[in-house]
Amino acid sequence: MVLYVDEVEIFYGSKKIASHGRLFGNNKWSLLPEHYLELILKRPQAFESARVIRQWRSNWPVCLERLLDKFCQKQGYTKGVKEFILVLMLYKGHSAEAIESAVETALSSGAGSSQAVKHILIHRECGRDQSFSALENWQTFPAPDVSIYGQIGGGR
Repeated sequence: MVLYVDEVEIFYGSKKIASHGRLFGNNKWSLLPEHYLELILKRPQAFESARVIRQWRSNWPVCLERLLDKFCQKQGYTKGVKEFILVLMLYKGHSAEAIESAVETALSSGAGSSQAVKHILIHRECGRDQSFSALENWQTFPAPDVSIYGQIGGGR
């Protein structure tokens, strides 16, 4: 770790892994969400209690809260949080405005996955802004009837 008057640099071996503006005083935190998202993705139960998420969440737009609610309702809490974290990870390589616009489009079109948000975002960045809508009447296979397996292989 190297301390400067206005900055702190953190190294792992000879590689600089982080740089933060220096904070003076007790109990000051400089937390960057992108440093924690991969860890929280592995432990989604920590999402609500993670300090970095609580701080970020107090400032993020309403569309992200709506997306989180939609993912959790559609996929359950754990899988929904994981999907949502994948959307948050997009902030590392894209502008906040572009991501939030893609989230709004995904919400209005009924899309319900991080891949849909990423798809919309990438298409817009390539200049292919088009309308998006969820697939209607998408044919799926019925759940298999596995009750017959109890009768196979001899009885008891």
